[in-house]
This record gives sequence, C-alpha cells and structure tokens, in this order.
Amino acid sequence: MDTTVSPTPAWRSLLRPLTTARGYTALTHHLLGLPLGVIYFTWLVTGIATGLGLAITVIGIPVLTLVFATVRPLLAGERAMANALLGTSIESAPLAPDGEGWFGQLKAYWTDSATWRGILYLLLRFPIGIATFTVAAATYASALYLLAAPIVAPFEAIELGIWEPDTVLEGLALVPLGATALLAAAWISEGMAAMSRALACWGAR
Repeated sequence: MDTTVSPTPAWRSLLRPLTTARGYTALTHHLLGLPLGVIYFTWLVTGIATGLGLAITVIGIPVLTLVFATVRPLLAGERAMANALLGTSIESAPLAPDGEGWFGQLKAYWTDSATWRGILYLLLRFPIGIATFTVAAATYASALYLLAAPIVAPFEAIELGIWEPDTVLEGLALVPLGATALLAAAWISEGMAAMSRALACWGAR
C-alpha cells in the first residue's frame, strides 16, 4: 500500500489564511484587541492610580489589592480567547495565588510574579490592540473596497490620484488588485497572529 503523503499544492498554501477558519478567528482576535485593550487599560490605570492616591489612608491598600485580584481572572479570559482564536495551547492556572490564611492570601497578590507579569501583559494589550485593529481594519477594508469597485464606481468615482474609475468596466480592472490586496491583508494578519500568540504565551500563562 502506498503511504506516500502528497505535498500540499503551493497555491493552497498561499491561500491558506483565506481558506481556513484559523485565518478568520485570528482576524477576530485582532479586531477584539482594541475594545479589550481599552477596557484593561482603563481598569488597571484607574484602579492603580486611585489606590496609590489613597495609599496614605487605610483605603488605598484594599483598592490596590482588589485591582491585583482581578488580574488572574482577566488572564483566564485571555488564555481562553488565545486558545480558541489563535490556536495556542496555554494551560489553565489558578484564579488566585496561593497563600495561607486570609492575610497570606492578600499578601500573595502583592508578591505573585504571575500577577505582575499579567499587569504588564494587560497594559500592553492596549497599544498592541490599537495597532492590530487599525492594521487589520485598514488592510481588509481597502481590499474589499477594491473588490467592490465594479459596483461602487458607477455611483461614485474612485479616487486613485492619476485615475478615477467611474464605470463598471473600469471598476472590473481593479478587481485583480483587490484580490491581491486581500491576500496580502490575510498574510499580514497571519504575521500579527504569530506575534499575538507569542505575547499571549508569555503574559497570559
């Protein structure tokens, strides 16, 4: 019996980000980066700033401890999302650091390395989320706009600087460019997904 494995055709490998579910789940992760990054950044910066501002009172330490206590649950959500959308295999971790007694538990939030690493990771999700959202939205929107040129051009001339297609036939001339741009957008998304996977494996573990 012939057990030779046929190599994957080059064209199929080239189109992989557009023909597999993983390409679209990665795109979803990129687009979620902006709203989640804003939420993480707002919560952590507001909470830490408030806690530090109240540090001279008895309220500051509990506020900071509360903020620290939310980091591991937020990381659990990030792990689940990375595993589902980016294809990582990050193992689950306890939702709270180990500590003996209630005082030891509270102290553990301040000395837990995973919590401090998680804070940095969640804060980084803000600028990285802005970047991935912007790049993904801009590249895919541009490609889809070019692909829709035969429909758009008759109603509104497409400004290209040296040429303004305004008919269906002229719009059709832009379709190959749109297809190329779509493939480029998909591979750009793949590159960002690889970086996001590495970041998640470091910070969300």
